[in-house]
Amino acid sequence: MNPARQADGELTAGTFLAGLNAVERESLLARGVKRAFPRGAVLMFQEDPDDRVMVILGGRVKVVRIDEHGHDLMLSIRDPGDVLGELAFIDGGPRVATVSALESTQALVMPAEIFRRHLETTPRVAVVLLEIVARRFRAATEQRAQLGTLDTMGRLAARILDLAERYGEPDSDGDTIVTLPISREDLATWTGASRAGLADALRRLRELGWVQTDGRRLIVRDTNALQDRAT
Repeated sequence: MNPARQADGELTAGTFLAGLNAVERESLLARGVKRAFPRGAVLMFQEDPDDRVMVILGGRVKVVRIDEHGHDLMLSIRDPGDVLGELAFIDGGPRVATVSALESTQALVMPAEIFRRHLETTPRVAVVLLEIVARRFRAATEQRAQLGTLDTMGRLAARILDLAERYGEPDSDGDTIVTLPISREDLATWTGASRAGLADALRRLRELGWVQTDGRRLIVRDTNALQDRAT
């Protein structure tokens, strides 16, 4: 990943842990248990009343919600430093989605009550969490708006730009290379499209010369065109 998008160590910039200073981070880490999850393991189940809070220390996970028809809808990807289970922690309700490991993942796990007591004694850490929740709400609102205003090609352009910003690396030609952390099927549900719809939109983007694909590698050749198409 581009170092410009990372905070201290391997934490991703903009995440919960990255927003804490070294003392705050160490204090939080001392209140939980570190656990390792293999690729494909489920960290949290949708509708589970489990009251644990987790913070990703290494690896990436995907957040997927199953709708009333049994269809999967990928909501987001979470990176090192991200907090998981914050909504259930805040309102006491069940999990709103299932979280599973995209790769070998390490996470800090702590009971919600311990996390709550810690926030009560560290107001700045609580503010950082509030900022994360607000940012996620804003992102979810924008994604819902895209579903109502953009066609499949426009939504795919928006998802590609997001992936390029988070995981892209520049090459010698000035293009951006992204090794997709998710499958094409996940990309389709994240885009709000069928697999056939995704394949057609991706083909059209290739024909326009805006992107090139090679297995899980995606090369972004015209960022400006994608930005115009995603608005």
